[in-house]
Amino acid sequence: MTELLGLPYSPWSEKARFALDVRRVDYRFRLYMPLLGEPALRIKLRRWTGTLTVPVLTANDGSIRADSVDIARWADTQGSGDTLFPQEHEAEMRRFVDLSERALAAGRGLSLLRMLDDGDALREMVPKAVRSPLGAVAEAIGRAGVKRTLRKYGAAARSRDAHERDFRAALDELREALSGTPDGEPKTLLGRFSFADIAMSQALAFVEPPAFGLRMGHASRRAFSDSALRERYGDLVAWRDALYEAYRPKT
Repeated sequence: MTELLGLPYSPWSEKARFALDVRRVDYRFRLYMPLLGEPALRIKLRRWTGTLTVPVLTANDGSIRADSVDIARWADTQGSGDTLFPQEHEAEMRRFVDLSERALAAGRGLSLLRMLDDGDALREMVPKAVRSPLGAVAEAIGRAGVKRTLRKYGAAARSRDAHERDFRAALDELREALSGTPDGEPKTLLGRFSFADIAMSQALAFVEPPAFGLRMGHASRRAFSDSALRERYGDLVAWRDALYEAYRPKT
């Protein structure tokens, strides 16, 4: 069976899962364990150096795709339903995919910095099976993992204010794009539901995670959330929630 290796709380993994589920592709999800799972993933990808990221999809024919957009494009060739990548909107699609990546990178920086101030959220980064036996050590392990992730993506070198400026700029651009689309319930970026909507909706996870799709503990959800950004971008959160209700299968 096709397998998706990912993180249940990651918006990047959710991008891939959303596309696979919309296209009704049969697959199983397998949890990736950072650090512990890295050697096996390097062997699978034959990538001996450099940064490793998930999601990674291994199709039932043995082919491997190691990027959420590539996975979504593959899913679009499988299953059933309307295409998520309409050819006539390819240039606009690339624009929104790039904007989504910028927003997610900034949002990740903000959420990880918030997590460093939240001991419960740090403990939730440690697998549940070993969290209790580790006791106070679990928080230290979680903190080390979060700091490693900040360094891995270059986010540690930037201030919280810089991350927030980038994040707000991306969300302002999303708001402007939606304002120019035809009325609908919910609005869609290309005049019809597409991967552009899936990609951009993930940025809102770092304002307030969706009610379903992403899977995380209570403290991690708190670290992903920002009340000031929620007040400023409540209209975009409402758009994301309506999009999920209309299009996201509750798998």
